[in-house]
Formats: sequence, C-alpha cells, structure tokens
Amino acid sequence: MEEVLETMQLENMHCDVCEGTTFQEREGFYYCVECGTQKDQIRAVDITAEDNFDDTAAGRYTARTIRQKKDTEKEDEDDITSWEFYNYVLRGFLQELLNMGAKPELKLMTLQVWAAYLGSMEVAFSKSNKTGLPKLNVRALPIDARIIYNHKPLKKGKKGKKSTLTGDPNDERAKFRLWNRTKRNLDASGYRSHGGASESEGEQSLHLQWSMRARKSLKRHMPLKHLDKHSRDSKGSMSCHSLRPRVKQLQNFDRNIYCLNIIKLYVVLGIALNMVEDDIQLSDLLRFIDEEHLTKRCMLNYLPGNVAAKGKALLKDMELSKIKDKVTNKLLRSNIACMSRFINLSEYQKPNLHSLAERYILELALPPRLLKYVNSLLDLYPPTFFNAMTVHSYPRYEARTMAYILYAMKLLFGLDDIKERKISESAAKINEQLLEVGGDEAPLLFVFTKWMEFVEMRKVIVSHYNQSFARRFGVATRTGCQVDDILAKEWKEKEQGETFDWMQGSAAMRRQHENLTHIIETMLKDHFGESSKESMEKEHIEFQPSLTPAHSYFNRILLQESRSDGAKMNIKIPEKMKVDHTARNLDPFVLETTELTQYLSQHGLKLRVEELACQEDIQKVGIFRPITIIRGDGREYRANTEIKTETWINELKRKEKRPDFRFTQPTGTYGARYLKRITMRDARRVKLEINNPFWDVTETPSFLLKLNDNEILLDSLSSLQTFEEGTMDPLNIPLDLPRRNLEKNVNPDGSDRASDQVAGDINDEPPSPETLLLQVSNFDCWLLHGYMKRIRKHDKHELRQLFPCSFRWLLETCASTIGIVWEELYEELLIVEVMYHHSIRDWSNHRNYLCIQHNTQEKDIRALARTYKELW
Repeated sequence: MEEVLETMQLENMHCDVCEGTTFQEREGFYYCVECGTQKDQIRAVDITAEDNFDDTAAGRYTARTIRQKKDTEKEDEDDITSWEFYNYVLRGFLQELLNMGAKPELKLMTLQVWAAYLGSMEVAFSKSNKTGLPKLNVRALPIDARIIYNHKPLKKGKKGKKSTLTGDPNDERAKFRLWNRTKRNLDASGYRSHGGASESEGEQSLHLQWSMRARKSLKRHMPLKHLDKHSRDSKGSMSCHSLRPRVKQLQNFDRNIYCLNIIKLYVVLGIALNMVEDDIQLSDLLRFIDEEHLTKRCMLNYLPGNVAAKGKALLKDMELSKIKDKVTNKLLRSNIACMSRFINLSEYQKPNLHSLAERYILELALPPRLLKYVNSLLDLYPPTFFNAMTVHSYPRYEARTMAYILYAMKLLFGLDDIKERKISESAAKINEQLLEVGGDEAPLLFVFTKWMEFVEMRKVIVSHYNQSFARRFGVATRTGCQVDDILAKEWKEKEQGETFDWMQGSAAMRRQHENLTHIIETMLKDHFGESSKESMEKEHIEFQPSLTPAHSYFNRILLQESRSDGAKMNIKIPEKMKVDHTARNLDPFVLETTELTQYLSQHGLKLRVEELACQEDIQKVGIFRPITIIRGDGREYRANTEIKTETWINELKRKEKRPDFRFTQPTGTYGARYLKRITMRDARRVKLEINNPFWDVTETPSFLLKLNDNEILLDSLSSLQTFEEGTMDPLNIPLDLPRRNLEKNVNPDGSDRASDQVAGDINDEPPSPETLLLQVSNFDCWLLHGYMKRIRKHDKHELRQLFPCSFRWLLETCASTIGIVWEELYEELLIVEVMYHHSIRDWSNHRNYLCIQHNTQEKDIRALARTYKELW
C-alpha cells in the first residue's frame, strides 16, 4: 500500500538535473535512480498505528508518508531589506522628476545625499563597520534582522490561548496532539542523527549588530549586557523586552531620522534639488506629491519583477500601511533640517530669486512690469537667509520671494480697501476712453479689482477639474467631482497593477471584486445619473506636471473648451475670463506715464496724475505681541466641595482675566544713563569706521545747480521742482517754487506766471482738451508690525480680523499658491517691511552701511528691528 501511494505522489515529480521520474527512498530522503541527485522538495515520514492508538485504522494515515518541503531558498533570494526596497523606490521617484524636467545633475546629487544618509546610519559606506553587514537602527524592521542576521522575531501568542498541560489530564484529544508533536520531533531528530541534512544547516544566525545611536536609545530600556542577550537570541524566545521601542518613547530627532520611511525619500530629493539649484523648489515637490505624481500607489512598478511579485506580503513587511503618503510644508522642512544636521550639511544653495519671482508673477497673472519693480527691491539689498538660531534650518526661499511681490502690490495699490478701489475706478474710466479712441489695440491699464475677480473665478474653474488644486485653495467642490477624482486614481492604479498576478487573485476573489464593482457602479448611476467611466470620460482632464499650475491648467481648460468636443463640458467659461491681464499696462502706476500721455495726446486727450495718501487708522493700532505666560506658584490649593454654583460663577466673573493678545504703542524709551551709553558706543563705532583703511565708504556725490543766480544743492530740491507734474519727466531748468496752486504763485518780477500763461492759451489756442484723471499710490503703505512667534491660533485669528479685506484675500491667495499657511507668509513680509522701514539708517549709503539705528530712543522699534534682522 505504501509503495502505491509513493508512486502516486511521485508521478508529477521530476529530477532537477536529468528530468527523471524514478526515485529511491533512503533514510527518509528520495534520490534519483539515474543520476543520484537528492530531491529536496519531498521527504518520507513513517506513521504507524501507534500514532492513533488504533490498530484497525493504520492504513488511514499512510497517505501522509510524503511531506512537501517549502522552497525557502528561492524565497530568500527574492527577499530584500528595507534599505534596498527604498533604494528602488528612490530611483523611481528620481526618474519621475527627470521626466518632469529636472536637471540631469540631480541623479548624481541624489546618490551622494542618499549615500551620506546610509553612511551616517551605519548601513553602508561606513568605515567603522568592520563586519561589513548593515547595522540595525532604532525601530529596525523585523525583515531586516531576519534577512541579514537570520534573527526570528518573537511570535505573538493569541489572547486567551491556554496550554494543553493546564487542561484536563484525561483529555484524549490533548494526549493525541501531544503524542503527534512528540513523534514528529523524534522523526526529525532521527533524520538529522543518521546523516540527513538539517533544516537549519547553512543558516547559522549571527549576533545582532546595533548602531551607536540605537544602542544609546535601547540603553534607556535595558542594560547593555541584557541587550547583548537579546542580540544572541536568534529564535526570539526572550519576551521580557521589545527591541522596537514605541514611537512616542523616542526623541524628536530619532523619530525624524532613524525611522526609515517614504518621507525620508522626499527629504533626500528636496535636499538634492536645492544642491543642484534646480527650478523645482520645495513647494513644487510638495505639490507633485499632493497631486500624486510621486506616490506610493506606483511603488511596485519601480521594483524588479521577482521582488514585486510578492505584492502585499512585501508591503506588509515594510509596514507601509502605517506611513502617511502626504506631507506638509512644515513637516518636510523640519525633516530636512534634521537630515542636514545628521549628514553634516554645511549650508543650502540660494536659488535665483529673480527667476522665482518671474514664475510667481506669471502664476498670479500679473503684468511683467511688476517683475522689474520687484527685482529692484531685491537688488536694493539682497537677502542672505541667515538664521542666527541654527544653520541647519531650511530657509523659506519661496515665501520670501512671494513676500516681495506682496510688498510691491502693497506699495502700488495700498491694499487698505479704499485706495485700491479709487485707483481701479480711475483706471477703468481711462480704459473706456482708450477703447473708444483706439479700439482693441489700445494699451489698456491694469485694473486691480478686475484682476481679483479673474483670479477668484479661475480658482473655481480649475478646482472643478483638479481636486488637489481645490484643497490647496480651500474651494468647495461638488461630491460628484470628488468621487470622480477618487475613481480616476483607482482606475489608474488598477491599470498599472494588472501586470502582477497577485493583484488579480484567485477566481473567487475576482468574482467578489466584480460583484462589489457592479454594486458601486449601480449606486453611482442611480445617484448621479451616469456611470463612473462615463463621468470620467466626460469631465476628467489629465493635467501634466507644471511649475505654474494655475496658469497652465487654466490654459488647458480653455483649449479643451475651444475644441469641437468642448460643448460637452458642464461649466461655461465667461468671456471676461479670456482677458489676458498679463498684457495690461502697469507703467503709469510706477509713475512712468510718458507713453500713455503721448498716446492720449495723439487722440486729443490729456492725462493728469494724482497721488493718493495712505489710511492712517491701521497704523494707530500699535505693535502686537503675545503676552508672556506666567508660571503658577507651587502652593497647594484645596477644593471647596461645599461651595454653591452661583457663588462659584460669581467669583469667576469677578476675577480679572489677562488678555492673551495685546497691542501696545511704540512709546517705550530708554533711560538717560543707558541712552548715553549707546550714544557713546555709536560715536565710537563711527570713529572706528573712519580710521579703518579697509572700510571704504564713499559719500554720495552732490551736484550744484544755478537757479536765479544762486547755487543750490540738487539733493535739497523736491521732486515737484525737478519733474514735470503730469508726466514726471525731468525738467531742463528746475522751478524756483513748488507747483502747487500755480494760480496763486507769483514770479520774482512781480507778474502772475499762471495767469499770463492761461491768458496766452485763451488768445492763441483753442480750448484745452478733455483731461483724464489717473489716481496712483504715493508709495506709502500701512504697517501692522509685531512678533509672530509664540502666538496662538486664537491670537492669529484676532490679528487676521484687523487686515483689510483686499490684503487678506491677496495674502491667502499668495500663500496657497506656494502651499503654505498665511502666518508664514506674513512673517516673511514683516521681515521685509521692518528691514526697509526701520533698519536702514542712511539710504544714500545703504549698500555699505546697513545697521540698526544705534542711537535711537525708540526702544520698541529698535527691539523689533533687531529681532527680524536676525532672520534677514
């Protein structure tokens, strides 16, 4: 009977060498008759009637004489460590960035940063590692210990499982299981003792090697000698301590560095992009991650075929389900700071702020003339991005550049809810006249309010087709659009994963998936009136990665509407959205009115420019600052359990509550003694600078002009005496007196110049042409300064209410464009404003002499300037 069973089991077995089918059993193993090769996949086990304590049923269990052995060697070859896994994924992400237009130098720089990180982790490229094997770090994955050191983790027993020895000693089933277990162990030991190969032979476990930081971290939980015992425990039999401390027990640096996950790949790519000075900034990288151009959905496509075939088992070993795929700007910047400190990165590369400003101005659909104005502010005194607190903190390059644009708009339009409306109304009236006299080819002026409507409407239109864009700008969309976006990503993931057999599953799993898909499709059709595929084909637009998403995506939507199938779109784009605001004229708002004046004069029109003052009520608010938290004393308080509710409430109302957020006027002054000291120090500083031969500060050249036989310094003349009031062109001969109320000004000879000129115009020329009024800013703006650090969320909400509506809208729009919160952008704006308004003492020599006003008596302003100067 046993031979028949053996023949039946060996019919489908072939020799790996000669393809023979005849085998001979010797000492429990089967050998090929033709070549003598041992067959490792099968092994004979003798089961007698004693196994069942029943002589009549002996043949019932002889069918188990052949036991299949798993091909563990082949599976071990396909196993990879977590470092190898993330190495493949990093290479895939890098290729995606190269396809998006990144510099080719990014590949080598990424390798260098990744190698520095692994070397500091003592995984690879480490000279101190004598064994040559990677060392384990804090919270090392069990698969790494198993592959490298053949260390088996402790198996977690099931809750409520009781040992058979503690049960009824007369239980026949317990005796039966215990006898079978003992018999199998005896059989295995018999094969090993008679020359048979052991299952664990050639798989000797090694002593676990821990990195220096991991030993220091584990030392907090157990002595080092006890840690060595755990390291020698290859079978995981010791259950007294866990070699993976919980995340909440780790320090912030250990948690951000030694826990290898997908966020570390984003950090490596962010540092490499900065080192090669690529156009892709950190905010762009975050947007690519949020739009799932870089996502863990497609991780298996980056792996080799034999490794990716493991599928869900591999992802489970890497514990990817516990890791968040999306990261925030604050989290990524803090991880970059920790990484640069860990790999000893000295400094970051400052990107080209001029090109960055050009990209952001195009993204905001602003005229290119604004770029020239922003570049002049950047060149006035270029920022150094030096942080006095720490050298490893990643600077906010994008936020500082956007702050310059916001500051320029604040100077040009005021942004106080009054000045920009008056400027826009005057510009709109001039545009109506330009359209009448010049038609469509007339140089139309930039209208701020119309541009606001355009940008806000563009947010809504683009958000309808891109949910990531809608989340970034806080635009509410329909539920159907959100469902379509989720289904589109699922379809894309399914198409990319059809090459793997594990995703297809068995026939039963496929039928179950089809049934669930049919139910969901039916529900969607009943609710929305169309299936998911029909909705995606009708509404879905695939956007390519872009550095200017709002500009590119909106142009893509306009292109889709212009096509023949554009009529199927659910939304209608109004005609005012097809206006190109980037082609509007911004020169008159920076007092360059020559071209506009000449154009209007050709059509019989005259231009008059009027400057508008800034609203001063905001400046009277004061400097905001958070109140210092006073720690309570250590006195013991006893609760009054007999107090009545009304008495307790009345006592709470009588208590004076200190405000959480306060505004103070900058009225603080120094004492006479301290002011004398800083005055002496300032005089000493000036003396040292004069006597220093290497401190070459040239004075601003002064020019003398002859005006009415008098020599007058050019610097002493006002702009009203040297420039024409209508066009601001330089005059050939400066005027003696300002030209305000010219009809009342009298010439030196006693004649009325204004009345004579008006009389001559009446006698010689026809009536004056129609005069158009253009109102512009006087390049003064309101200031609301203070300390943004350590203020709470409630304080920020109170501060936000003080902003004018137009400035608040522009602040949040600019912040969402680069993917940050408005608090960070406003802090960068404060750095720029405080530097330009309070820190530069002598504007004539600002390039060589930039410092705080040392001898000022304004204590609050000086403290504010010193605080933000450290972040310049």
